[in-house]
Formats: sequence, structure tokens, C-alpha cells
Amino acid sequence: MLVLVCGMHRSGSTLVWQITRQLLDGAPGLRNPRGVSTEEYPAAAANPDDLLMAKVHFRPALDRDEFPDDGARYLYTYRDPRDVVASLYRKGRYKPDDPERGARPSRLIVRRELRGDEFWTSKSDVWIGRYEDFRDDVPGLVRTLAGYLDVSVDDARVAEIVRAVDLAAQEERAKAAREHGVDDDLRVTSNHITDGREGAWRDTLTSEELVAIEAESARWLVEHGYDVETEVGRRKTADLRGVEVPARAPAARPAPARRRSREQWAVPLLLLAAVCGVLGVIATFAAPALSLVPWVLALGAGVVGGYLWGREGHALLPRRRR
Repeated sequence: MLVLVCGMHRSGSTLVWQITRQLLDGAPGLRNPRGVSTEEYPAAAANPDDLLMAKVHFRPALDRDEFPDDGARYLYTYRDPRDVVASLYRKGRYKPDDPERGARPSRLIVRRELRGDEFWTSKSDVWIGRYEDFRDDVPGLVRTLAGYLDVSVDDARVAEIVRAVDLAAQEERAKAAREHGVDDDLRVTSNHITDGREGAWRDTLTSEELVAIEAESARWLVEHGYDVETEVGRRKTADLRGVEVPARAPAARPAPARRRSREQWAVPLLLLAAVCGVLGVIATFAAPALSLVPWVLALGAGVVGGYLWGREGHALLPRRRR
């Protein structure tokens, strides 16, 4: 069995990890080593005597085949992407003029997080938790996770777990991490605790960063119960105005249909450009009067394909096992 805690960065996944670790304490075969390779996930999922508990964030280079459906349970957390970016900047102590910040880094962070959202929520056995819903109701979160994991808890056990994961305890763990390193069971780093307020992005993001983020995520924001603040956000969600869309509550749900992104056309277009280029060379010698057509097609396909490749090219290559 594989129990995988995943989620957007800075969305409460460590809290979910800690509670899940407490709930599974003493379960047969439980192990939760840090640094375990994702290559081990399929074997753990297929082994009923193994109970591998792991935590991972999405990155484009992940091999999708290493995240099975059978024998795996996923616990996914998400948050307002604007707060995700702002919290990452605060965690890194990046000032507004830092080269690690700006419109482009903000856009790329959000693009990665939304691709992760699509991937994790496509799993067949997934619990989905909205950070803004569970942040201030930790007892409710404990009971919800216990129900999902089929673990029985009484009020005393819930209170015990809540005390173990409260803010004071987390701050002590962050201090201990600075002195002794990260505890495998707790996963709290020295700079883990930052401002967890909803909407704290207003005090952190620049106007350029906010525009870049909403340009990438406006529709996702509205579809998940968040308001947009910028003109570009309102323009991209004009057709959704006046439609009440409830935010997702923590629940398991079936996999949605997979969407085909525009970037996936990059490889076919580049191949078309190459083929047309070869035909152009042949036509130049065999039929000069007709050679212009393949050259024009090659140029057009190459320009568009190159643009799309530049947006997400690294994610288009076939996944290889490391």
C-alpha cells in the first residue's frame, strides 16, 4: 500500500502529513523514510504487507508511471495560488526586487502548481483538502482524514493529535530543525512557519506579479471559489460571472477527463516543419515553381511549434525512469 501526501506548495500538506502519520502510527508495515525514490512507489503499492507513507510536490519531470492508481491512496491539498506564490517568496525571504521574484517566476510557479492540481486530482482514490477550509478546524481535519483512512478515533485521540500539531508545537519543531535537522515523522524545516493568513498575498505580491498569476490561473480561481482582482482576471472569466461555483470540500472523487494542453502540439508542429523543410529541399531541385509552398508551411509550423516548445518544452519529452 502507498499513502502519498501531495499538494500545492505551502498549502498545508505538512500538517496533513503529520496528522496522517499520527493516525497510522502502529499500523503493520508502516515506514516513512525521507528521500525515498518515487521509483519505489509502484512496488509498495503492489505489496499488501508494505505501508509506504511518502510526501511529494509536483514537478514537470515526475514520471507519471511511478504514481499508480491500484494500491495507492492520495491526500491532496490546494490553496489560492496567489497565496502559494506569496508564501514561497516569504519563506525564501525574497524582497520585491530580488531576481527570484517578478512576473515570469510567478507565472511559472502557478503553471507548475496548476499542472500538479490536474495530475493529483485525476487519481482514482484521492482525498482533496482546501487549505482555507481546514486551516482553522484542525479537529475537523483529524476526523475527516481518519474517516478517509478508515481509522477509528475518539475525542481523546483527536485532542491528542491536535495538541501535537498546534502552532506552538510547530514553532518548536522549526527551532529543533535548525539545531538538529528535520524529523522524519514531522517534516518541519527551519523556515517552515510563515504567515498562513488567507489573502496574505495582498501584502506580498507586486501588481506585476499579481497580473502574471491571474493571467495563468483566473479561471481556476473562479472555478474553485476564489475572486479575481485584476482586469486580465476579470476578462478571462467573463463567461463565468454570475455563476455560483462551490469550492471543493475535502472529499474523494472520481478522476476527471484529461485535458489536452496547447503545449502538447509543439512536437507535432516541429515534426511537420521538418517534413515540409525536406519537401522544400526536394522541390527546389525537382519543381522550383512549387518549392515556395512547403517552405512557407515549414516556416509557419516551425515558428508556432517553437513558441509552444519554449513555453513548456521540457515537459513534452517522453518520461524516462531515473
